[in-house]
Formats: sequence, C-alpha cells, structure tokens
Amino acid sequence: ERIEAMHPLEVHNALGKALDHCRKGKGPYLLEFMTYRYKGHSMSDPAKYRTKEELEEFKGKDPISTIAHDILTKKYLKEEDLKAIQDEIKEEVEDAVRFAEESDYPAEAALFENIYKQPDYPFIMD
Repeated sequence: ERIEAMHPLEVHNALGKALDHCRKGKGPYLLEFMTYRYKGHSMSDPAKYRTKEELEEFKGKDPISTIAHDILTKKYLKEEDLKAIQDEIKEEVEDAVRFAEESDYPAEAALFENIYKQPDYPFIMD
C-alpha cells in the first residue's frame, strides 16, 4: 500500500491497518512511504533539478508543521505545551551533538561491533 508520508495521521492509520493484518496471521504487509527531501543529495548538490515553487509547495506540507497544526486545532495540547515538547526535543538533540563532538573517535575495531547477532558469524575474518 502506498502512503502519503507527509501526513503523520495517514502514516499512523496505515501502520495500524498493517499491524492488524499481520497480527491476525494474514501474512506480511508492504507499505511504501512517499515523502519529499528538501535538501540536495549531498552538501555539493545545488538541487537545480527542481523549482523554488516546488520546494515551497512541499514546505507547506511539512509533516512536523502539519501535525503541530492538527494538535493545536483539535485542542489536544495548548500552544505552550507543544512549545515545551519542541524545546525538550531541541535540548536533547543539542546534548547528542555536544556528546558526539566531545567524544573520542572509536577504535577501528568498533566498525565490526554490533553488526551480527552471532559473535562468531562465519564471514568475519580476524
């Protein structure tokens, strides 16, 4: 099933439907999430393959703004409650960035940690 993933409630509803299907033992369920990437493929990508109008159109469909609007419109939260959540998220991200920037680089051997469930997987060469 193809889902318009720019709409968080559609994603939520589709996941519920898929989970229900699987939990009833009806087999696997494939979801294709359609979304939009605002930035280029890399820092060197000028993204000249789309117009400013296209970019602005999709910025108007931003999932975070959309769900914030729904939350406020449906009065699930007050604006100050939503702001408190956003501030908490921002602080958590800043803490993670600070931790990463202040941490030492991991040892080269760490590249191979936590990749395989079985520690002696036959394709690992020492």
